[in-house]
This record gives sequence, structure tokens and C-alpha cells, in this order.
Amino acid sequence: MDEIDKTVDLCHSVLSRFSHSTREDHQHLCAVMGAMSQELREQNLPLTAIAYFGATCSSLDRLSTESDPPSHVVEALLTILSMILPKISVTILNKKREFLAGLVVRFLQSKSTSAGAVIFGLKCISHFIIIGDKASWLDISPLYGVLLSFITDSNTKARKQSHVCVRDVLLSFQSTSMLASASEGLTNIFERFLLLAGGSNADASEKSKGAQEVLYILDALKDCLPLMSKKLTTSIMKYFKTLLELSQTLVTKRITDCLSVFCLHPTSEVSSEALLDLLGSLALSVSTNETSADGLTITARLLDVGMKKVHSINRELCWVKLPVAFNALREILASEHEEAIFASTEALKNLIHACVDEDLINQGVMMDENVSTRSSGPTIIEKVCATIGSLVDYRYIVVWDMAFQIVSAMFGKLGKGSSYLLQGTVKSLADMQKLPDEDFPYRKQLHECVGSALAAMGPETFLGILPLNLEAEDPSMVNVWLFPILKQYTVGAHLSFFIESILGMARLLRQKSQALEVQGRIALSRSMDALVYSLWSLLPSFCNYPLDTAKSFKTLEIILCSTLRGECEIRGIICSSLKILIHQNRQILDQGKDLSAQTELSVSQQRAMALYSPQVAADNLNALRSSSKNLLTVLSEVFLKSSKDDGGCLQSTIGEVAVISDKKVVSKLFINKMRKLLEVTQEAVQEKSRSFNSMQIDNSSVDGSPSLVRSRLFDLAASLLPGLGDKEIGVLFSAVEPALQADEGLIQKKAYKVLSIMLRDCDSFLSEKLHHLLNVMIEVLPLCHFSAKRHRLDCLYFLMVQVIKDESEQYKHDIVCSFLTEMILALKEANKKTRNRAYDMLVQIGHACGDEENGGKKEKLHLFFNKIAGGLAGDTPHMISASVKGLARLSYEFSDLVSAAYSVLPSTYILLQRKNREIIKANLGLLKVLVAKSPVEGLQTHLRNMVEGLLKWQDNTKNHFKAKTKLLLEMLVKKCGLDAVKAVLPEEHMRLLTNIRKIKERKERKLAANSEETRSHRSKATTSRISTWNHTKIFSDFGDEETENSNEEYMDATVASGRRTKSSTLLNAKASSIRSKRTRGATKSLPEDFFEQTEEEPLDLLDRQKTRAALRSSDIKRKKAESTEEEPEVDSEGRLIIREGPPKKERRPSDPDPDSRSQLSMNSLSSRKSKKRLKTSESGWAYTGFEYASKKAGGDVKRKDKLEPYAYWPLDRKLMSRRPEHRAAARKGMASVVKLAKKLEGKSSSTALSMKSLKVNRNQRSDRKKSR
Repeated sequence: MDEIDKTVDLCHSVLSRFSHSTREDHQHLCAVMGAMSQELREQNLPLTAIAYFGATCSSLDRLSTESDPPSHVVEALLTILSMILPKISVTILNKKREFLAGLVVRFLQSKSTSAGAVIFGLKCISHFIIIGDKASWLDISPLYGVLLSFITDSNTKARKQSHVCVRDVLLSFQSTSMLASASEGLTNIFERFLLLAGGSNADASEKSKGAQEVLYILDALKDCLPLMSKKLTTSIMKYFKTLLELSQTLVTKRITDCLSVFCLHPTSEVSSEALLDLLGSLALSVSTNETSADGLTITARLLDVGMKKVHSINRELCWVKLPVAFNALREILASEHEEAIFASTEALKNLIHACVDEDLINQGVMMDENVSTRSSGPTIIEKVCATIGSLVDYRYIVVWDMAFQIVSAMFGKLGKGSSYLLQGTVKSLADMQKLPDEDFPYRKQLHECVGSALAAMGPETFLGILPLNLEAEDPSMVNVWLFPILKQYTVGAHLSFFIESILGMARLLRQKSQALEVQGRIALSRSMDALVYSLWSLLPSFCNYPLDTAKSFKTLEIILCSTLRGECEIRGIICSSLKILIHQNRQILDQGKDLSAQTELSVSQQRAMALYSPQVAADNLNALRSSSKNLLTVLSEVFLKSSKDDGGCLQSTIGEVAVISDKKVVSKLFINKMRKLLEVTQEAVQEKSRSFNSMQIDNSSVDGSPSLVRSRLFDLAASLLPGLGDKEIGVLFSAVEPALQADEGLIQKKAYKVLSIMLRDCDSFLSEKLHHLLNVMIEVLPLCHFSAKRHRLDCLYFLMVQVIKDESEQYKHDIVCSFLTEMILALKEANKKTRNRAYDMLVQIGHACGDEENGGKKEKLHLFFNKIAGGLAGDTPHMISASVKGLARLSYEFSDLVSAAYSVLPSTYILLQRKNREIIKANLGLLKVLVAKSPVEGLQTHLRNMVEGLLKWQDNTKNHFKAKTKLLLEMLVKKCGLDAVKAVLPEEHMRLLTNIRKIKERKERKLAANSEETRSHRSKATTSRISTWNHTKIFSDFGDEETENSNEEYMDATVASGRRTKSSTLLNAKASSIRSKRTRGATKSLPEDFFEQTEEEPLDLLDRQKTRAALRSSDIKRKKAESTEEEPEVDSEGRLIIREGPPKKERRPSDPDPDSRSQLSMNSLSSRKSKKRLKTSESGWAYTGFEYASKKAGGDVKRKDKLEPYAYWPLDRKLMSRRPEHRAAARKGMASVVKLAKKLEGKSSSTALSMKSLKVNRNQRSDRKKSR
């Protein structure tokens, strides 16, 4: 029973908890407590714990004198006493302890005492022992003996309570002299009952009773053994070993449970020899005894915790029995019980991590070094490794996936020592690779295990054991499957090994490839080239925390420079490797060795990073810095000469090298390239003046043209920017500024791109040149090319953020307002990247204004919102719609601006009445965002005005936004409720609301009809979506086609506001599928989709080459769409006819007129549709049975070598229609067939079906006439 609250009256607490209980003991407790409280009130005594304590003691004393006291009263009083004792001070209790203990013992020894009274009496006794004097065992011994006397009681509740009390007493005796005596008392009882159970003089009944009591004591030892003294715990362990030899399931189960709790207890003490001997007996019993699944599982877990316990006490002694434990766990792993297999796997991995340490590994490694003078047998670690290595035998083929995990753990623990201790295991794993896939489903686990071996040994040793065999004549002998493993798991290797061994093999293969090419064996030559590329692809892995960067990189630099110049396919690999080297060493130098403690890193990565100190990283960077001059020179030359830079790898590598390079080296290279840029610019100006009067095609994309060279020089300058000083940055700006006014779109785009990088990374340049930059941006605005618009927006963003932070000058803010207008207009750009960038800029500027942690204020955010709202007074629909879209985006992102957005609603209602599709679409999108993001209370306030503003123009038949209006009303109904919308809706539009209600009810009924599994699948498919801004959905250009399931936008918006309902989520998947079907054709119909463009630029119609490519690709696509495959030819019996030779081509009339070709395509398409419809409506795949019709009789006739006469009516495809009227018509047609059975009796099946067909056709024609 839980402890009663000490802060309130005891009687009140008891009555409030137990007065409503139907249990008899609770009712007696309430009655006694109430009587006691009433008695105290009558005597004008305070209702304190002391008063209740005195009343309880006097009542117990009075009852003890009676010969037969009522048991329920005694139980109630002992219950009250157990509640009161923790509230009484120890001083008062020690004075009354002997008296009270005598009373409680007297009741406990009475035969009439109930089990409940015994439970609470034992609680009182244990409390008396715990608060007693710990110096005198003689005073405590009698009470402790009372607790021990109930430890084998026949009543289960009393026995378990005694176990708990003994445990509490032993816990209070920790670190005192009483612990030994208390432990001895429990041990003596255990020994006495052991003798009684196994004594030769005892009869059968006494033996049975003694055996049962031994089980009871074992149950008590489960909680008490970890708290007993070390000496007596050791003696009990010896008895445990004897009991385990009996092989009794009940005894073994209790002993193993007891040992598990003991080994897991952090403060338990025992002799390591006794515990290890006991664990050894358990381990040996696995292979000799047939054990159940539970027994094997318990044994595996016990060996896990037990061996770790012994290792914490005496690791040398633990090592002795470690091979025995591993062998036992291996036997369990070979069992057929899944739980036992899992427990054994975990135990083996835990023992490898806990018990196999460096000293144990060094024993085996040292013996390997002295193998010539070795005379002793295998060491302990060799025995353990032999056990682990045997797990890859075919005996364990069923559990190979588990075995690979164990072997991987051992590889990780052994490290370099695994090259000797598990060398045979590596070869066995390589042999498994040759198994066919159908017989070996653990290919992925095998590669992970081999990868752990590679990470532990290192690639040098690993390839010595398992070579690549690239020189083998037989291609099947080449271990090509090792390349992915080497790429993924190589860490902490030596660059010298890569230079000497890997690149040595690459040179030999390159020579062999050239010789094969000379011989004309092109296929083998290409295979050799592929192997060379695979060898080079290992370089990034060897650059993953290498151990000799400072010593070996100078040699590697020469090879890398020559390869960069000569082999273009290897450049990406070299660039990735250089970036990895620089990034890792810079990270170590900046953050120290804290990175090695990250838990997500593998053991090999942690081991390699542990060798990287800040000093080592500094030495590595110095080595890289000494080679940076040559690297920058080669990289820049290659970049300027290359036709393209895939993924920007060359540019990013140049930037990384520039960061660590000496400033003088970077400055010198930069000045040389700027001089070249000046020369190329002058050459381009001269060429432009020469060709001014001539008609020439734009050759900016031609390799070697001045424009293309200038663009690459700008990209190179941007890459060198991290290593430039302030002087060089000024020089770069002087080159960029005139390029902003260039006529070529490519040059403008590159200039804006370089300027945006400068503004992003160079804060000092931005602050110094801010005034000049603002003026420049205004001057070059009229000349901005559409392809440079996105990068110009980047520049404007950094300038605007800088001005927002600086509030000193007003004219700067006036300039920013003009920039803001340009940004708002960019929301309507045709280029997707430019449009998305404009939206992102609005959000980022909003965060810069409102982020208080970075100096922003809420007032600035609202001021920014009001500036955008000023665009609603624009002169053109383009500006007005763009401003509305900007307001919608900010309202979607910032919940604080939703209330401010309501202030522009009157203007929104006015704009909705304008006959401009562009403005209406934007304003409806704004309303959609407000409805989705607003709380219900805010919508209720503006509900009437919003509904009236929506419906004022809704009846206009010329607009195409009725579906959007209906969608907004549906959203309002879902958020505010049907009644609220109905109250503000005009009477003439009530039919629309009724339609919305019926659609909602229909969807709810359909949802209710679905099975639970279907609903769960749909909810999983829809609620897991992440909501992000999508202006295409918010400002969708679809009109009435969105009537059905068109609330997908609302779904996304409600996710952001945390208001997703079950009924709305179910419609999401269907809506998205319908929308994808509608837009699939439209999104792929543009000519730009059929050819590659540089950075997704819009189609430049002035470029003749691009225009021709677009027309050619679109024509190819159109011809493919028009071409149709011929239907297969089938004979009369349904067999497929395949004719040899080329198929006959269908001749088509040649018509140069594209309009006539389009008309012909449409006619052929319509003819195919009509043929398909005719085929289905006339007969489908029906078999009318005309072969069995008789010319002389009315029925069917059997034919020789034919089946029995048969025929069937074709199923109507309308049976699968979603419309109920279609399904009803189809069922009606099928039902009429059965009704005509008697009328058509005696007629042939073909005649019957033809009559049926005629009747159905007649009925259909009559129905159409009625409908007219």
C-alpha cells in the first residue's frame, strides 16, 4: 500500500482513497480509522501522527491480551501502524521499539492472524530493524529472525513481502558490521533447507517440502544476493554450482536469474574464481545438455554479463575462461531458436568490446613475431579468433548475416593485429564472393564485413592478403568487386602506398592498354582503361586522414599536376581528393581533437583521427601550402582550357587551394589573369567594331571565342577570391564594373555572379563601397540582360540587408525602395530560378528585419511589409499582381504579419472587381494564404467582408475562377464551421453552400465505408508530407477544372499552421494525382524541355543554333508521339502470327504543310478512337457461336473436332465506371439476358445473342429520344 500524504489528516487521506473500495479489508480499515479519529476528537486531542500512533499502540496492546482478537481489526491496526511509522521521529520510535516490536511479533506468531496482517506486520518489523542501533547485533537478531522465518512461508504474498523486507534490511546494513551477520543468517537457512532436501535420513514428504523451500530461498536470493557480503556470496556460488549439476529446469532458471541480477548490480562483490567457475559450468553445459530456447537465451545473456563482471574484477582470470565462453556462445548461435541466436550474437559482440583489450591482443601479436622460437600452444586470443573465424563455415550458413556482424566487431577490435589473427578468415570471406546470388543472399553483409577487415588492417596489409590480381590473364580472376569496398572503407592509409603500388599498377595497365590498342584489340584496351580509372578512383579514399601527408604529398603533387594536364577524365577525382585533404586538416586545426569523439564515426575513423593532432594538421597544411603555387597554376590553366567544368569541381578546388595558399602567390596569379582579361576585353571590343556592319551569328558559345574566355576568367577570379587581399578585390571590382554594362548576356551574368560573391564574402568591401555600389546598380539597371537577372537579385539582396542595418542616411533607403520594386517585379519573371530567388529574397530580408537576435525589430518587419503593400497603387496590372504575391509570401512565412495583411483586404476586394485575370489570380492566392494561416478568431472577425468580397464578382461568366472561389468557401467552412459561413452568406448563393455540404457529406460517407486498413494507408501517405511554399499551387492558373479535389493547396497551407483534419488529408493523394495528369502533358510540351541549355536559361530566339535545335527536337518528339505500333496479327484460332523479314512500312502522304500534317494527325487519332469505341460497343471480345448455328434447325449443332457449343455475352466496361448510373445501366443489360432465356429456348446461341443485341440497341435509341 502506497504511503499516505503527510501534509493532511491521516483519517481524511485514508477515507478519500479507500472509502469507495469494495474490498472488505479496505472497508474495515476505513471503519477503524473513522472510529479512532472520532475518539480523538471526543477527547479534544489534535489529529496528528503522534496522536494516531498512541491510539494505535494502545489498541494493539489491548487486543494482545485477548485470547481471540478479531483478525480484521488486527489487520487494520497493523496497516495504520505501517503508515504512521515513517512519520514518527526515530527518537520516539527507539523508546517504544522494544514494546511495539513485541506486540507485532506476538500477532505475527499467532495462527489466527490473516495474511494481510502478516504483510503489514513484516513492514513494521523491517522498519524497526532499519532505524535500530547498528552496533548491537543481539538487539536486532530476534527481529531479523522473524523476517527470515517468513521467507519460506506458504502464503505467496507474505513470502514475497518477507523477501522485500530482507532486501531493505540488507540494503540498510551496507558498509556496516551487521552485513556479515545478516548475510550469514540467510546463508544458514539456505544450507539447512539444502540438507533437508538432499538428506538421506529424510522421508519423501520432507524432501519434497525441503526442495520447495529451496526454491523459495532462491527467489529471495535474486534480490538479496547482490547485497550480501563477499565471503558468504562466494559460498552461495559454490552451492549454485552443485545445484546446476542436477539439471532441473526450475532450479536452473532461478539460479540464472539470480546470477543475472547479481552481475548487473554495480556494487555486488564476489570471488572472481567462484563466479568464473560457475560461468564455466554453464558454458560447458550448453554443448552437453539439450536446452530449450529460453534456457539457451538465458545462458547467452548470463555469459555476457557474467564474463564482463569477472573482467571488471580480475581480467587475467577472465581471459582463462574466455575461449570456453566463446565456444558456448558459438554453439548457441548454431541453434534453431531465433531469440537465442540474437542473444548469442549480442553477447559475442559485447564480450569482444569489453573483454578483448590491447594486452590480450599483444600476446598473440608478439607470439607471431617470435614464431621461429615458439614452442607453446596457441594463445588465448588465438583460440578466441579461431572460434570467431569458424563462424564463416558452412555449418553456420543460416546465420551468416549474424556471423558477419560478429566477425566485423572482431576486426574492429583487433585492428592491425587482425592481419595475423584473422588472416584465414579474410580468405574465407573472399571465397564466399564466388558463390552465386541465388545461393548467397548476404552479399551486402559480406562486403560490409570485408570492409571492416580493410579498415582494421589498412589497404597495404589487406591487399597483401587479398590482392586485386589485375595482372591475371583470366578476367574472372581479377577481384574487381574489391574496388567499391576500397573506396568506402579506406581510412588512415599511406599516400606513399598509393603512389608506389596503386599508381604503379595504373601505369602498367596504361601501357598494356596502349599495346592492345595498337594490336587492334579495342575491347580489351577499353577494359584496361576502365581498370586504370578504378585505380585512380581510390585516391579520395587514400586522402581520408592519411598518415604521411607531410612526407609524401610533394611526390604526389608532381603526378597530380601531370595527370591534370593530360587526362581530363581523372580531373574530378583529383579535385575531390585535394578538397578532402584541405578540408579535413583545416577542420582539425580549427576545432582540435574534439571531432574524434563523435559517436557517428566508425571505429577506424576514430582511430585515424586520434592520430591527427593540431600539430600534425599544421604540418600537413604547410606541405600543401608549399605545393599550392604549382597546383594553382595547373588548375587555372586546365580550367581556362577545358570545355566545361562538371559540377564546378575545378572552381571549388581552386578556391580551397587559394584559402591555404600564400597571399603573394594568389595575388601574382590573379594579376596575371586580370591582365589577360584586359587583353581579351580589348580584343572583343575590336572584333565587335569590325563586325558592326556585318550580319554574324552570336559566337559566345563557340570554344575559344573572346566572350567565352572572358567568362572563364571571371569564374577563375571568383574562385581565387578567398585568397585575395583588399587591394586585389578592388582590382577585381574595377574589372567587373564595366562588364555589368556589356552587350553579351553571358558576360553580364558572370559579372553579376562575381559581384554577388564579393558582396557575400567581403564585408569590408561592402561597407566601404556601399554608396558607389548603390549608384552602380541603378545605372546598369536598364542594360541588365534577362539571363543575369538572378545574380543581380543576389547582389541587391546583400546591398539591401546592409542598408537595413545602417539607419544613418535616408537617401540609401530611397534607393533600396527602387531595388525593392525591381525585386517585386522579379516575382513575375518567366525564368523559374529567378522567380524562386525573388521569393527567397523577400523571406530572407524579412528575417533580417525581424530577427531580434541579429539586431532586427518587429517594427522593421512591418515597415518592410508596408513598403511592399505600396505596390498595390501601381499603374500596371503586372506591378499590382506582383505586389500581392509578395504580400502573400510574407504572410505565409511570418505569422506576425497575418494581422497586418488584413489591413489590405479592402484593397483586395476592390481589385477583385477589376476585369484583369492576372490581378484576380494573385488576390485569390493572397486570400487563400490568409484563410490557411489565420486563427479561427481572426477569420470570424473578417468573415462577412471576405465572403461578400468573394461573391460580388462570382457570377461573372467571363472569369475562370469560380472553382477557386468555391475552394475558398470550402476552406472557410472547414475552419469556421458551416453555420458561421451560412450566417454571412447571401441568400442567392445558398445553393453553393448546399453543394459544398453535400460534397463533404459524400466524402465522409465514403471514408466511413472504407476499411480501417485503407484509412491507415491513406493517412500514412498524406500526413507524412512536408509543407513548403509553392507559388505554383498558391497562384495556380487552373480554373474550373479544379472543381473536384482542388483543395491540395489548402492541405499544404494547413500543415504549416498545424491544422490538418482527417477529412481533408484523405483527399490529398487523389488531388495530386489528378493535377499531375492534367499538367503532365503541358509541362513537357515546351521546346526548352527537349534540349540542354546553359544553367536553364530561357530560349534565346536570336541564337540560330539553339532555335534550330529546339525545332528539331520538338519535331522528333512529335513524330514519336504520332507513330503507333501495329497490332499483332492473330489467326482464327487465336494464335499469334509472326512473319519473317522486315515489317511493311505504312506509306503516309507527304505534305510539307505543317497545318495539314497536324490535321492529318488529328484525323488519324480520332479514327483510332472511333474504331476502339466501335469495337467495344459492337461485340468486344465476345464469341457469338456462329460456327455452331444450323442452317436447317433452330438450335446449335455439334461439330466434329470442336468443343461443345458455347457462346457468351461481352461484359460491359461500364460495370467498372465510377458513376452509379453507368453501373446501373450495365447491370440492367446483363439482367435482361437472363430474362430472355426461356423466350430464346431452342434457338442457336448466335441467333439469341444477335436478337439480344438488337433489343439492347433499340432500347438505347429509345432512351436517347426520350432524353431529347
